[in-house]
Amino acid sequence: MNQNFRGWASWLLIIGSCILLFPRCANIVPPSGGPKDTTAPRIVSANPLDSTLHFKSKKVVLTFDEYVELDNIFEKLIVSPTLKRTPTVTSKLHTVTMVIKDTLEANTTYTFNFSDAIRDINERNPIKEYSYVVSTGDYLDSLQVKGFIIDAETGKPDSNVSVMMYRHSQDSVVSKEKPVYYARSKGNGGFWFKNLAPGDYKLFALKEEDKDLQYNQPAELIAFADSLVRIREKNINDLPLLLFLEQDSTLKKPGEMGNEPPPEEDNKEKEKEKEKEKKKKRRLTVTPVLVDAHQELGQPLLITFNERITKFDSTTFQLTQDTINTPVKFVTSFDSTRTKLSIAYDWKEGTPYRLIIPKESLSDSTGLQLTKADTIKFVSKKESDYGKAMVTLQLSDSTKAAVSDTMHYVAELIKDKEVKYSGKLVNGGWTQKRIQPGEYEVWILLDTNNNGKWDRGVYYGTPKKQPERVVSFPKKENIKANWGVPIRLTL
Repeated sequence: MNQNFRGWASWLLIIGSCILLFPRCANIVPPSGGPKDTTAPRIVSANPLDSTLHFKSKKVVLTFDEYVELDNIFEKLIVSPTLKRTPTVTSKLHTVTMVIKDTLEANTTYTFNFSDAIRDINERNPIKEYSYVVSTGDYLDSLQVKGFIIDAETGKPDSNVSVMMYRHSQDSVVSKEKPVYYARSKGNGGFWFKNLAPGDYKLFALKEEDKDLQYNQPAELIAFADSLVRIREKNINDLPLLLFLEQDSTLKKPGEMGNEPPPEEDNKEKEKEKEKEKKKKRRLTVTPVLVDAHQELGQPLLITFNERITKFDSTTFQLTQDTINTPVKFVTSFDSTRTKLSIAYDWKEGTPYRLIIPKESLSDSTGLQLTKADTIKFVSKKESDYGKAMVTLQLSDSTKAAVSDTMHYVAELIKDKEVKYSGKLVNGGWTQKRIQPGEYEVWILLDTNNNGKWDRGVYYGTPKKQPERVVSFPKKENIKANWGVPIRLTL
């Protein structure tokens, strides 16, 4: 017994020594159970105080009522007016420390917006939109500008867009200089500038990947105000900005095309040999674009090829309809790539068709042909396979007051982020037949130039112009086969 007791005592002594000598071995875990903490940390003190005048400090210490951490502070911290060097921000226990590396301008109000970067350690509850404001002068500037970012092409709000204000009015300032004031749009598209000094400002918005606050990439989306924003004694609210891509980023810039050096003379024979070997292994294939071997009414039959077709004789094609294979006349056309062929014909509903493509009717630049004649069999759809939409648009008094009487409107049915059907509204109405069944968003395009399609804006160009605006409606419309759906909209 005595020996056993001594053994247990020895073990307890060893365990106790470990706890005393190595306290870091034990993890402090918050008690489990009970309601989840959803309360954000609360600021206890700031040194120097928030709203300090004649601010000269290089370091700011914020103290909170619980342990805090930083979440992506480099991306989320916004300083206005902007600084050349971003402040260093660190967290430790209950405190957040900010070290200012730049010399602040005299008689200027500075806002350090932490967004939701400060949060508690346990539950990650963020302090939303926390700002620390100071002035190097005798007073705090207090003017404000509020607005919202709308994607002009979709009519939907856009978030995480950099909204910037400049003191210079030249167009090129957005590509050469950092803004004076800077904000970022939220999930609802809204942006909010606070503590602004009176003045005239150029307002510009930019959705970018590199976060350099300069418009210098063709794929960057932009928005701009038509005139300078003038703020004196009153705040500005509900300022809309329409976001758009100024040019098609898929197009090559001048100078990017045709710069590849021609192959060396010595390599020409090798290239020919490679082409011959490639030709031996290649096969020219024909693929019709059909769904369950059914062709859409009112649309051409689309055929794709795996090689670019250079020689083509449509007179050798044979298209027949019905069960007795009655020959019919049709029209053919290639797209710009010469890999997609359209067969246009006024298909009769619910009718079988057969298209025969002889092997010698087409070939690519190397003379590659089909290995044998290809036969495509399909059946045209029936009218009852489609749905119908009847759209009526009514303008509210506020819209009538804000929009020109000469404005034209286009209704668009959207599925999978693509415009599937569209048409001009005549006397406030538009009807679309032969709609594929499914759920569709409904958009209304304010068609300024009456060309029936959305037009992007122009910033660097003459004349400068805003993009055409699209209004999207939240309710999706369920279009069913053999059914007409009335869609009543108010704008």
